[in-house]
Amino acid sequence: EQVVDYALKNRHIIRILMLESLKSGKHQNSLFKFMDFVGGTEENPIFKSIAEADQDFAYSDEMVLFKLFFSIIPVLSFAAYFDDYKALSNLSDEQLKRAFLRVSQILATSMISGKDILLRNDIASV
Repeated sequence: EQVVDYALKNRHIIRILMLESLKSGKHQNSLFKFMDFVGGTEENPIFKSIAEADQDFAYSDEMVLFKLFFSIIPVLSFAAYFDDYKALSNLSDEQLKRAFLRVSQILATSMISGKDILLRNDIASV
């Protein structure tokens, strides 16, 4: 929830980063700087802390790919399109954020358990 709050607070910057990442030029890879925080290198403070606690810990290339496209990018996309979707859905800020968190939890739980994903149509309970 804190990551989503941070992304929403900085959504205007995230929109610019996402737009620039689609262009050619010197700022083209700015969005991929987030990889510095999930990559398995000694420069990454998160990885370094985990590796110091567990000597056998290693990020595979697939794990880094998963974290980028199934963890970071969805949150960034949500933040970038938050205002547009809010206007279309007529949900309040809090309702939309809660709905995103609930759907994210359903997706994560289903990937871990291997069960089918059931997205209910009960937005009133948000």
